[in-house]
Amino acid sequence: MRKLIKNKEGQFIIIAFLMIAMMIISIGALMHGAVTYYKHEPWQEYLTLIGSIELNSRRLVELSLANYTHTQDNNTLRANLQKWQNNLTRIYRGYGIALKYTLASDTNYNYYLGLAWHWNKTASFSAANAAFNLNITSIGLTGYKFTAVAFLNLTILNVNATTNEITVTVKGEDKTPVTNLEKDNFQVEELNITSVTSRYDQDHILVYIIKCAENIPTTVTVTVWDQRGIQVTAKYSQS
Repeated sequence: MRKLIKNKEGQFIIIAFLMIAMMIISIGALMHGAVTYYKHEPWQEYLTLIGSIELNSRRLVELSLANYTHTQDNNTLRANLQKWQNNLTRIYRGYGIALKYTLASDTNYNYYLGLAWHWNKTASFSAANAAFNLNITSIGLTGYKFTAVAFLNLTILNVNATTNEITVTVKGEDKTPVTNLEKDNFQVEELNITSVTSRYDQDHILVYIIKCAENIPTTVTVTVWDQRGIQVTAKYSQS
């Protein structure tokens, strides 16, 4: 043993053994602590909490847009988000929740306080956009970001004065066709709707055919509202 200690190679081997032993002990202690921590920490509860806050924030943006399209109150989204921001701290008292939001402005849709609308055109839309930053100090979560967007587009593709039919497309976020719309989801100004049917279209995927009881005038105005209550009005003038 003494010869081994005096030998430089032997000294290196002993030091290496000691280092490996220390690492094994350290890793063992770390793994034990980690297992104990993850075993007792309610991670599923935290994930549910984060998911619930994000989902309800998105729904509030949709609800605010629906409200805005009926009232034209530009402050609707900001007022609702301020209330939601304050209520979160009361609902989850002790969690250290801080939800900050930023309302979209000056984008391609000309947002003002996170809201935008462009109506009475052949292609019309209503939109809302807000970015969120979530911190939860009780679980050490900082800087969790997500964006909530609500959008509805109505485009009048064609008006057939012979059959009294109006062909339109209705699309939501990411230009996804809105399905399951029925007669009660549409209104044609000064005309009675007898039926609304849908069919596949090669260019637009899904189109709706609105059949009217009366002759369609040169200029026709169509309004649609989806299942969320978001409304859009488009206007079409025949040349």
